[in-house]
Amino acid sequence: MTDPANALSEAAPSLELLKRLPVELKCRFLLARLEKIGRSDSSAFSKHNLMMIGDPWQLAYGYPDDEKTAVREHLLNIPWTRLVNDGYLVDLKGRGFYKVSEEGLEHLKQDNAPIPSPAIAKIPINLPSRIHDVPRAFVSYSWDDEAHKAWVLEFATRLQGESGIQIILDRWHLHPGQERLHFMEQAVTTSDFVIIVGTEKYALRADSRQGGVGYDAGVITAEMAEQLLTNKFVPALRRGSFQKSLPIYLKGRLGVDLSANPYSVDEYERLTRVLYGEPIQPPPLGKKPDFSQPHKPALAPKESESPVGMAMPATQRPNGISYARYDKQGKWITAVVRLWEIGGKQSYSFETFEGDKLVSEEFMDTKDEVLSRFFEYHRHMLKDGYKRMVFTPGPDPEFNVLQ
Repeated sequence: MTDPANALSEAAPSLELLKRLPVELKCRFLLARLEKIGRSDSSAFSKHNLMMIGDPWQLAYGYPDDEKTAVREHLLNIPWTRLVNDGYLVDLKGRGFYKVSEEGLEHLKQDNAPIPSPAIAKIPINLPSRIHDVPRAFVSYSWDDEAHKAWVLEFATRLQGESGIQIILDRWHLHPGQERLHFMEQAVTTSDFVIIVGTEKYALRADSRQGGVGYDAGVITAEMAEQLLTNKFVPALRRGSFQKSLPIYLKGRLGVDLSANPYSVDEYERLTRVLYGEPIQPPPLGKKPDFSQPHKPALAPKESESPVGMAMPATQRPNGISYARYDKQGKWITAVVRLWEIGGKQSYSFETFEGDKLVSEEFMDTKDEVLSRFFEYHRHMLKDGYKRMVFTPGPDPEFNVLQ
C-alpha cells in the first residue's frame, strides 16, 4: 500500500502533473509529508528551513533534482496557506515555526480522500486548441436523466456543427481515467463563454455545491467575483422557470428560454448573437417630424392618382420584398412589405395577414416610415406573446436592421 507521506510524488511524479492535481489532494499529500517530517524531528519547521539548499527535509521526496526547488515553492504557496487557514498547521509561538495540529492528525486518519493511482494521475486533460476568431463555449449542465443528456448533446452538436461555435463538452473531451474536477476547471477558465443549461436539479446541486455541478459553481462564482460585469456566463433555461432553475449567483442575469419543445428559433438566435458579439441593432434614427404641417394620416393612394392601389386583392399586388411570420399557439400572422411603382415614383406598403385575410390597417409611405412601422409592429407582437419564426429581409440592405 502506498505510504501517504510518499503519495504525492507517486500520484504526480513531475511538476507539470503536480500542478494539475486538485488543491484538496495536494493539501492532503503535503500534510502527510509534513507529519512524517515532524515524526523524524521533534522541532517545528518553517518555510525557510523547508526551502534550504539540498532539500534536507526531503519535502520534495521522489521528484527529479532539477524540479525539487520548484516543487517546494509550489507546495509552500496555496496548499501550505490552505492548511494554515484550516487549522491543520499551527504556529504555537507566533515565530513562523509550525507543527501539525491535533486536528491535522485527525484529518489524516479519515479515509475520505482516496489516493489516485499514478496511472490515472498521469493522464492529462487535453482540450482542443483555440481557433482564431471562433467563439469558444463550455456547456455546463447536470445529468438529470437520459433524455436531458441527449438534449444537451444535440444542442451542443447544433452549436458547433451548424453555428460554427467551438464547444467544450464532457461527452466529447473528458475521457476515462481523467480527473473530472480538473477538466471542469480548465473548461471554465479557458472558454470565452459558459452556457449554463438551467434545470431545477442543476440549481439545487449548484447552490448546495454537490458533485461536478457544485465544483463548476465554485469556479464560476470565483471568476464572477473577479469580474462582476462579465457577460461570460449565459443562462439557457431548459426546464422549469428562470426563478427555480438557475443558481442563486445567476438569478440576476438575463438568459435565453430554450424550454419549449422544439425550442424557439428566435431564442436560439439570441444566444448565438451573444456568443458572436453581434447583438440586434435598433433601426436607424429617423428625421425630426415637420411640426409646422398639419398631421395627415397615411392613407392608400386615391384611385384617381393610380390604377394600382391598396384596394386590389393581395394576389394582384406586387410581390413582397420583405416579410416575417409570427406564431402564437398555432395562430400565424404574416407581415409583408411591398414596393410599388405609382406615377413613376416608388412607394412602400406594410400589411399583415392571417392566412389570406388582411388583419391590420393598410399603410403606405416612404421607406423610412415603413421600416419604422415594421419595427414597432415586431416589438408589439413579441410583447403580445408571439414568436417570430421566419424573417426574410429581402434584397434591400436597409431592411437588415430588422434582423
